[in-house]
Amino acid sequence: MRPLEVVRAAYGASELLAPGALERLLVGAAADQRARTTIRILGARHLLQAVVTARGGATVHRLGGGVDALHAVSMAALAVFDPKRRRAAAVNAAIALAFAAGEFR
Repeated sequence: MRPLEVVRAAYGASELLAPGALERLLVGAAADQRARTTIRILGARHLLQAVVTARGGATVHRLGGGVDALHAVSMAALAVFDPKRRRAAAVNAAIALAFAAGEFR
């Protein structure tokens, strides 16, 4: 398992198990119930992606990077259209871009 998959798995586990604490740490604000549910879903996706990319080749990493890039775009759109979630969306977009860069590398 590469360091990227280990970091992704740890991040996903944190999102899944402690979404409110992670949101406060990254954004500085408490997450509402809807946000915590969404964070948990994303955490499960990160855990699954960590397992799949750890076992896959270059093509799987490129696909994973594409998923991360799409997530970054969706978070950028959320930041534009939802002022209440702008900061959280911007932080998530930056994290998704970092994961995408790692996968494309």
